[in-house]
Amino acid sequence: MAQAKPVHIVWHRAELRTHDHPALNHALELAKADGGVVVPVVIIDDAIFSRSDLTPRRQAHFLENVRALRESYRSLGANLVVRRGDVVKELEMLVREVGHVASAHVVSTYTPYAKKRDEKARKMLAEHKVEWHAHGGQYTHEPGEVLTNEGKRYGVFGAYRKKWVTLDKPDIVEAPEKMAPLPTKINVGDIPRVESDIVLPEAGEDAALGRLEWFLKNGEKTYEKTRDEPGREDSTSRLSYYFNIGALSPRLAYYQSKNEKWRAELTWWDFYADVMERCPESATQEFRAKWLGFPWRDGHDKASKADLEKWKNAETGYPLVDAGMRELNQTGFMQNRVRMVCASFLCKHLLIDWRVGEEIFRGLLLCGDRNQNVGNWQWVAGCGVDPSPYFRIFNPTSQGKKFDSNGDYVRRWIPELKDVPAKSIYEPWKMRDKPKGYPTEPIIGLEEGRDRFAETARQFLREKRDEAKRDEK
Repeated sequence: MAQAKPVHIVWHRAELRTHDHPALNHALELAKADGGVVVPVVIIDDAIFSRSDLTPRRQAHFLENVRALRESYRSLGANLVVRRGDVVKELEMLVREVGHVASAHVVSTYTPYAKKRDEKARKMLAEHKVEWHAHGGQYTHEPGEVLTNEGKRYGVFGAYRKKWVTLDKPDIVEAPEKMAPLPTKINVGDIPRVESDIVLPEAGEDAALGRLEWFLKNGEKTYEKTRDEPGREDSTSRLSYYFNIGALSPRLAYYQSKNEKWRAELTWWDFYADVMERCPESATQEFRAKWLGFPWRDGHDKASKADLEKWKNAETGYPLVDAGMRELNQTGFMQNRVRMVCASFLCKHLLIDWRVGEEIFRGLLLCGDRNQNVGNWQWVAGCGVDPSPYFRIFNPTSQGKKFDSNGDYVRRWIPELKDVPAKSIYEPWKMRDKPKGYPTEPIIGLEEGRDRFAETARQFLREKRDEAKRDEK
């Protein structure tokens, strides 16, 4: 009787690709050395899929990319095994089903949940005498790699970026050209379908690589000048929803780009992952201690709930904010400049808790990575690791006039304003004949909202300073 071939499992989590995949590459090297076979697997984690922020659009986006990953493996001659349930239990059942499993390979993720999950999985596999191999690959530089000369973590993005750009980048791992078929006894499993409330972008690493190629050809050269213009499709790469689920390697994108400004923007992906890995409590509380206890409105009382609903439903009366929220609601994407304006308006003009906005954005954005989302919301709110000054308050009217002066972006998402001339597009409430179907007055005056937040912040921070001085005595 022929001896069964050793099996090397590749467990995909947040990297749904075969290109630049160190875990897959190592498993293939071991299989080549011992005559074994590689078994790729995705386990749909019920603990994650049951979370409120995993909305149908995000579930569907993930599952369609799992489906595309299966096609990638099939094109190589292999297949993708799919399971659903408790990840450690499902992984153990797969080990028992397959038999002769020699090793398991993963690309590391760093959330508190992921660390606990992986430790349980590692211990379980050790009981079955399966070697555990964790690899980098989700980031250009993994959390903890970018350090000061004294070996410490950075607390300021600018200094982190300066060090980041000086470091040698990991080599790209080539995608395999061919793989051995799976053992016939393995049930590959079905991939469930979830109906999305929006039209999803094309799924899979081929689509991601195609979008990268499109951006490098059409948007890269002018990125530094046009990246803040929401009316231009080529102003940003729109690769974030591929980075988030790992259908595109950030390292590959770094090497293929020649634009230093865009390459440096990839630093944010690594920086906020580094911050969250060392300070996981910042996911739900202000990073800066002096902001703890700030009297945000929570969106639950009658008045703040009404304001929150108008913001969510694009009914604030400020065209740039409303256009951004409509784009988000209808597409799962929002251009970066507009994201900052919408977030600032909620936190500062409406004084509503950044956590409320962060959760809403995370559920609606297809690129709703929590590290990035929390970091960006705290930056805007003024309470994060390296925040915008609290007194910096984005003016949605002047921002629109500066970055979408003709109103093309606004008209695209708010057809009620399609006939409004450019000179009035950001202040339609001043028109004698107000556009039908759009709020006739803004939800709050810009100066009123700005002054309320600024005075609340000044008073709160003054009290915090006085309290600290009393404690010193």
